[in-house]
Amino acid sequence: MRKLFIASYILLILVTAFSFTQDLPEQVFVSQGDLISVLGKQVIEDSEICAVNIQVPSINGLKDKPFQDYFNAALESEIAQYRSEIEEMARKAFEESKTSEWPFRVFNVYVVYSAYVSDGILTLDMIFSEFTGGAHPNASRRTYNIDLSKSRLVALHNILDNKAVEDALNESIKSEIAEREDLWPDYFDGVTTDQSFYLKAGRLCVCFQPYDIGPWASGMPEFCFPLKELLNQR
Repeated sequence: MRKLFIASYILLILVTAFSFTQDLPEQVFVSQGDLISVLGKQVIEDSEICAVNIQVPSINGLKDKPFQDYFNAALESEIAQYRSEIEEMARKAFEESKTSEWPFRVFNVYVVYSAYVSDGILTLDMIFSEFTGGAHPNASRRTYNIDLSKSRLVALHNILDNKAVEDALNESIKSEIAEREDLWPDYFDGVTTDQSFYLKAGRLCVCFQPYDIGPWASGMPEFCFPLKELLNQR
């Protein structure tokens, strides 16, 4: 009887709380003779109120070690804060559901990253997504672009360099938006100072959040152009 009780208790724990952490494959890049690597860990936890599946990247090999340490710590803290906020919302919703006619639906929090190096820029391209009981999950795309020669974060205007290049980019984006029936051309007034973007294989890709220029069904649109052709607009 005691063994049956212990087995039942262990099964209950496994059903209501499952957790493990694993290392992700290392990505190694060569830029201007330097080796840059991106390591990552994946944390998966399930409970009766919130399912967690998050990836946390860490950069190694930057010339400026203090900046590298600061960036890694800040990014890990940002992901932890995001997770904490969703889990707190889940706890509150679960408690409220006990006195509500509406059934509780398990929340989830999801973070995934990709890494690229192109034209001296290291990009961490990340999706932050959560389900909090609505009709569909909410999601955002966050990109972190690091100039490897200077060990500093750069924004889109640092890449474009001048207004002529920015104007050319805006016209190209407007043209592509107009060709798609699922997007809203009137919602695009030009790239912003905090515009998400990444560089990959010599191409500049500009990213938009859900509802920025189209409905949820259109996802997170992005538009890619050869970087050298854009910079020739100078």
